[in-house]
Amino acid sequence: MSDFSEQPKTPTKQIGQNYVGGMATSQGRTQSGGGAFANSKQTPSGNRTKEKVPPPDEKKLDRRREWLYNELKDCGEPMKFPQLLGNLGLPPVNDPFKEDAPKLFQSLAECAPYLNKTKMAQTRREGSTKLQPSGLFKGSSFFGAEKEKAVTSYFQRLVALMHDEATKHNEHFQKVTDSKNPVPEFIYKVAEHQTKAVPGSSHKMDMVLFYPDQDDIDNVHIIVEAKLANVGDPMDEKTFAQIADYQYCIWKKQHTRAFVPVFLIHGSQLDLVVFARSHWYRVRLGPLCHGRQIIDTQDVKDVRLTMARLYYLITLPSERFGHICDVSQGQQHLRFVKTSGVDSVLAAVESHVMATVDLSDLGDLLKIGGYVERFVHPRGRLAHIFRTTFQKQKAILKLSWTPVDRMPEGAVYELLENANVKGMPRVFACGLVRTNLFGYRLEYLVLEDCGSTIQEYLLATYKGELGSGELYNIIRDVVWQTLRCLARARVKANVLHRDISAGNIMIDSDGVVRIIDWGYAKVIDDASFDINERATRDRRALLDATATRWRYDDHEVLQNEDAHDPLTGTPLYMSIP
Repeated sequence: MSDFSEQPKTPTKQIGQNYVGGMATSQGRTQSGGGAFANSKQTPSGNRTKEKVPPPDEKKLDRRREWLYNELKDCGEPMKFPQLLGNLGLPPVNDPFKEDAPKLFQSLAECAPYLNKTKMAQTRREGSTKLQPSGLFKGSSFFGAEKEKAVTSYFQRLVALMHDEATKHNEHFQKVTDSKNPVPEFIYKVAEHQTKAVPGSSHKMDMVLFYPDQDDIDNVHIIVEAKLANVGDPMDEKTFAQIADYQYCIWKKQHTRAFVPVFLIHGSQLDLVVFARSHWYRVRLGPLCHGRQIIDTQDVKDVRLTMARLYYLITLPSERFGHICDVSQGQQHLRFVKTSGVDSVLAAVESHVMATVDLSDLGDLLKIGGYVERFVHPRGRLAHIFRTTFQKQKAILKLSWTPVDRMPEGAVYELLENANVKGMPRVFACGLVRTNLFGYRLEYLVLEDCGSTIQEYLLATYKGELGSGELYNIIRDVVWQTLRCLARARVKANVLHRDISAGNIMIDSDGVVRIIDWGYAKVIDDASFDINERATRDRRALLDATATRWRYDDHEVLQNEDAHDPLTGTPLYMSIP
C-alpha cells in the first residue's frame, strides 16, 4: 500500500510499556492491530488475532458506528489511575495534590449534590436532619435541570469552581516564603454541544474542552459524554459506539494526536476512556458527585479525590495529555529537536504559528499543510503524510505510529543507506518522538519529494497519447529500475520491501524511479549470504547497533516477523501463490 493511497494498510501486532486495512490472511491467521479479542484466533506466540470487516460508507451513521463497535469492542482493558500516569511518563500517584494541597476541593466535596434519579439535589450528613448547605454551588442552574442537562450543567459549574479555588490557593501560598508547588492553571474552555454539532463536524458531543479561543473540531482537547444511568463493564453497545465514533473523528482531524481522552460521566461516577493505537483503556476515577442523599466522611473523601484527579488531568498541557506537542495556541509549523545529541534518534516536537516564527529561521521548520488524505483505521498502524518544504527543498513529512515489536521505517532506511542501495528517497531527517506509548512508537521521516506515482506520472506526462511501443519502453525502464533497487536491497542489505504496489513506485520528471514506504520491510537474518565469518560478524554488529540506536529488540522483531507474518502486503498487488 502506498503512502499516498487512501486505502488502509495491513496492521500488525504490538506489545510494550511506556517510555518518554486492507487485510491479508494465510493458514487461518490474520494480521491485526492487536488487543485482547473475544472473537479471535490464537497465534503461536499466544497473541490473539481478529479478522476485520471493510469499513462501510462513513456518511451512514448507524453502519459506521456498528463497524467501529465491532472493530474496537474487544480491544479494551481496565487500567488504574496511577498506572495511567506511569504510562504517560507522569508520577504514578493516587492523589495528585496530596503533598502540596491536601485540602484542595474539600469544601466543594462537602457541598456537592447527589444525583436523585434525573435531578441534582442537596445531601445531608449522616445523623443530621438538615440538608447540607449548597455553599459555592448555591444558585447553580443544575439544581433546576433534568436528565443529562443536570449532569452537564453540574460538570461545567464544578470545573469553574475548581479553577477559582485553585487560583485562591495559589494566591495564598505566594505570600508564604516556604510556599509549596502551585496548583496548575486551567486554560481550556468547556462548551456544551448536546443540541448543536461541534463546528467542522456532524457530532453533537455532550461537552468538549476546547483550546483557548478556538472552538471547532480541529481544536477539541477532551470529549465529555454524560449518561444518567451507570454504564457497566462491558459497556453497552450504544454508549461505546457513540464515544468510539467521537474519538475516531478526532484521530482523523488532529494529526498530532498521541491518544484521544474521553470523560464518561455515568450516574454519579466519572471514568476516563483513553483511545490509543493499540487498545482503549477504561480508568475508574471515582464519584464526581454523591450517589446517595445521606453522606458520611468517606463519601466526602471519595468525591474530593475524584475532583483532584479530574482537575489534574484537565490542567495537563496538551503535549503531556493527548498530543505529541503543544497545540494550545494552534499549529502551522513543526520542528523536530534532537534531545540527546546529534547522533540520537530521540526528538522533541515544537509547534509554531506564524506570529511566533522568526522568518529568518525557517530552514528546519516544516509547514503542516498539504495533508495527503488517507484512510484512517480506528486502531493499529497509522501514518499521516504532508507535502511540505525542508530547507527550501520540496519534501514529504511522514508521522507514523507503528508497533514497538516491529522495525521502525527509519531504521530500514538507515540500513539501506549504509549498504549504499540506490533507488530510494533521500532522508533529510528522521527520529523517534515516542519510543513506547501503550505499545506503539511514533517516528518521523522527512524525505525528498520523489514526484508522482506511476499512474500519476503517465497521466500527467503523456495524457494517454502513447503508442504501444513507447509505452512498453517506459514500463520496461520503470520495472528495470524497480527490480534493481529491490534486488540490491536484498543482496546488499538483506532487506525485503514486502509491500510493492503502484503507489509505492515514484517517478520524477526525469524518469528516475524511487521506491518508497519501507515500513513493512523485513530484514532477513541469513548468514549463508555472507562469504566469510568476518562478514557475518560485521553485519550482526551493524544490526545490533541499529537496533540500539532505534530502541528496538532486533531478535524480538525477527521472532515476531516469523511468527505473525505468514503473509504481508497490499492484497491487490500480491502474487497469487
